[in-house]
Amino acid sequence: MKGCYYCDRDEGFRELLFEVCELRASRVFLCKDQTLAGRCTIMYKDHYEEIFEIPKAERDLYMDDVCLLAETINELFHPDKINYGIYGDECRHVHYTICPKYKGKLGWGKPFVLFPDPAERIYLTDEEYEERINLLRTALLRKSGKAQS
Repeated sequence: MKGCYYCDRDEGFRELLFEVCELRASRVFLCKDQTLAGRCTIMYKDHYEEIFEIPKAERDLYMDDVCLLAETINELFHPDKINYGIYGDECRHVHYTICPKYKGKLGWGKPFVLFPDPAERIYLTDEEYEERINLLRTALLRKSGKAQS
């Protein structure tokens, strides 16, 4: 849908999110802000504004993808808890922010912070992003049965 942040994936989008891979019903993106290691966004592949609008069979596939991503983040980054954010007031495309939480780190015991104070944000080097993206992609595609040959 034209004018949708997730559908357009313009320059502003690409400054905040790095594409990891496509799953059965979704696309996975690593968040540039890695203050909480492994934080990702997973968007439904087509434009819907409400999760209940997605046909049930497709919604079930999407939820399987969400669970696969959360399980993979848990295995790779060992958070103490995973939070799931699904909002959409301004960005009206079904998506979840999968936010691993760590005891003693930003936001523990509270709802996760989408945009922490700039002084608290952790950004990686290009090489570190590439390494993290490849780690996630390899694990997700292997677990989903879509492993690259």
